[in-house]
Parts: sequence; C-alpha cells; structure tokens
Amino acid sequence: IALDASLRLEKLTGGRYSLETGQDNAFLVRDNFAGGILRSTDTLSGGETFLVSLALALSLSLQIGMRGKPMHLFFLDEGFGTLDGELLETVLDALQLLRQDGLTVGLISHVPQLRERLETRLLVKKDDCGSSVTLDLA
Repeated sequence: IALDASLRLEKLTGGRYSLETGQDNAFLVRDNFAGGILRSTDTLSGGETFLVSLALALSLSLQIGMRGKPMHLFFLDEGFGTLDGELLETVLDALQLLRQDGLTVGLISHVPQLRERLETRLLVKKDDCGSSVTLDLA
C-alpha cells in the first residue's frame, strides 16, 4: 500500500513528494524539490496533507476487495474546502485520470469549483419533508 501510495503521490505532486516509512513505521515524505530531504508528515500544509491522504486512500481502496476482487468505487468526503485554487485543480486533474484506470470516485462536497468540473452530479437538497436527490448531467 505504501509503495503504491508513494507512486500516486509523486504523480499528484508532479514528482515533488514521495512516501517512505521510518523505523517506527510512521510515514515520512521525501521532498524531491528540496534535495530529497525526508520530512515528518507533521510538517505538511493542509493541502499537502490532503494529497498524502488521497494517495493513501486510493492505494488502500485498491487493496480492499470483495470476494478477492478490488473495489473500483469509493467516496471522498471532507478536505476540499482546505485546498487553494491551484491545489484543487491538481486534485481534480488527478481524479479525472483515475477514470482511465477504471476507478470511480464519488465526491461529497460543497465547493463550487467541484460542481463546475464534474460531469455527473447528484444534488441533495433538504426541505421540510426530508431531502430530495436530483441527477444533474453537465
């Protein structure tokens, strides 16, 4: 999982970061743009932490299977509001590439930029009677 997550993180960050495990099995980030120094994940910004978490979630989802078959669908919730515009675009581009790998990712978010980039959306609205779901195709 860690090796696959490292490869995914490198892709997500344009080669800047990769993951390694330390002696105590804690994750460390290698910053290839800063001479390859190893950094604790505690030193990452919110956006960088999100990318590491995304890489790990993607890798883990491919390892978890039902009846020996990998899952090809999972949902991401939380974190998109912490990303600046550039990092949000990076994440969205990476998620688009996942479709080429046969993966489907459902995003749960209130961030307007996400709605603009997604081809298919389920809009959930609350009202006095509960909630309703509408399919919205871009």
